[in-house]
Parts: sequence; structure tokens; C-alpha cells
Amino acid sequence: MAFQDTLYGVIRLLTCGIWVGAAMFKLSHFQGFVDKLAEFNQPLPRAMAAGVVVIELGGSLFMLANLYVWAVCIAWIAFILYATYVEHRRVTTPDGEIDFHQYVQVCKNISLIGGLLALMMLDPAKPEWLMTLLGS
Repeated sequence: MAFQDTLYGVIRLLTCGIWVGAAMFKLSHFQGFVDKLAEFNQPLPRAMAAGVVVIELGGSLFMLANLYVWAVCIAWIAFILYATYVEHRRVTTPDGEIDFHQYVQVCKNISLIGGLLALMMLDPAKPEWLMTLLGS
């Protein structure tokens, strides 16, 4: 059991890498991130930018502390779905070619969702309703 607990901790730690890295970039380029959200016609871009950073860093803190891992996974999945729709849904160029960068971003996001679903399955503290939903 100790090995499984250690492995679960390592998986949670590794999962945080992309979220902490993304949040640190957004914090160090905050106005640029706000401007980008405004370009995508997002409401209240400054507040939304702050909220995104909170979701990324706050979720990472909860993940590392092994608190509400299942809830963090749900929040991150919701964020990924929304962000993918807003920013990466145009995987073809106007002339019908594949925009490889956007295509890879969509594929990466699908992979992240898969990892987060697996992490939810591994969380021993997930609520009963989620166990029923996930079939575990």
C-alpha cells in the first residue's frame, strides 16, 4: 500500500507541472493574457484572467495537499473544455489546411482530460455519487 500511496503522490505532483507553469507565465505576462482574453471577446477579461490563475495555482495547491483531488480534476476538465473551445477550436486554416499548432493543442487537451479522469478514479476520497458516475 505504501508504494501505491507514493505513486499516487507522484502522479498528483507531475499533474501540477503544466498548471503551475501556465499560471506562472500568465502572472508574469498578466496584461498580455488580459489582452488575449479581450481579443477572444471574453467578458470581464481582467477578472477572468485572475480567476484562471486562481484555478491553476489554487488547484495545484489542493492537488499537492491531496485535498479534493476529484473536485480539482472536475474544475480543470471544465476549464480545458472551455479554453479549447474558445482558443483552439479552429484546427483548419481558411484554405482548408490543418493548423498543426491548434491541432496539437486540441490533442494535448484531450490527453490532459484523460489523465485527469484517471486521477479522479484513483482518488480514494472521491464522493459516492462520483464513484457511481465513474462506475468504480
